[in-house]
Amino acid sequence: MKRLRIFVLAALTLAVWAASAWAGAALECPDEVGQGLPFVVRVVADAGPGTAEVEFGPVRARVPLEQRNGHWEAPVLLGVDLEAAPGPVRLAARVDGPGGPSALEREVRVAARSFPEQRLAVAREMVHLTPEALARHEAERAEVRRVLADFSRPRAWGGGFVRPVPGGVSSTFGLRRFFNGEPRAPHRGLDLRGPQGQPVRTMAPGTVVLAAEHYFAGKSVYVDHGQGLVSMYFHLSEILVRPGDVLAAGDVLGKVGSTGRVTGPHLHFGLSVYGELVDPTPLVTGTLRPE
Repeated sequence: MKRLRIFVLAALTLAVWAASAWAGAALECPDEVGQGLPFVVRVVADAGPGTAEVEFGPVRARVPLEQRNGHWEAPVLLGVDLEAAPGPVRLAARVDGPGGPSALEREVRVAARSFPEQRLAVAREMVHLTPEALARHEAERAEVRRVLADFSRPRAWGGGFVRPVPGGVSSTFGLRRFFNGEPRAPHRGLDLRGPQGQPVRTMAPGTVVLAAEHYFAGKSVYVDHGQGLVSMYFHLSEILVRPGDVLAAGDVLGKVGSTGRVTGPHLHFGLSVYGELVDPTPLVTGTLRPE
């Protein structure tokens, strides 16, 4: 009987310890994020292993807790849509682990940003599409949507990110664009200067999920870095990789060119985070580090 009491007491003590350890889970995030910007959320727990499911607007991200620095952590890279309404957005996380489920909640305020205008002159057929060109464009958009909606790959990125080409910025993210005087969708990428034929490097480890020539983007490569992060490289003169190729950070995937709707050679560098097209600048400049 005495042994039984000791066993029960030990079990209760262990249960209380596990519950209190799991109750120490925390949700770390910025208070405010500007329109069109990526940001990092961290779910931190004293006990593991386990998983964290993070919810922000339409995004649902499920990621594993990883052991580091004496605790368990799940870094999640998220993004705010360029045209998201300013104001508070609910950020929630459910943590499942040895102490049972734990619910966490915060509020992230979306801040309005102002963007300059850009007016470009391009070939008329790049503004007013023929029925055949429109059908091609819609088929290409459907393929891209499929690629950007696949969040199944585990995270391959970590640490710093590589700038695809060394040249400066010719067109920033978020520009309000006019082609031949007509308004079009805002610029959802970063245009980097580069001479024709300059090597283009992947920003982080990942898998090539799409390599094709598209009507507007020209010769394009999409690299899936896992956990909802996909980088895009447009207007290439050459594509040097194929779907399924596994790349290390800095591997050459193509060359700078002027294919598609452009006014000259450059690289359009884009970033999708769980389907949201966001400004890649904070990642490639190191001002935002997910780890």
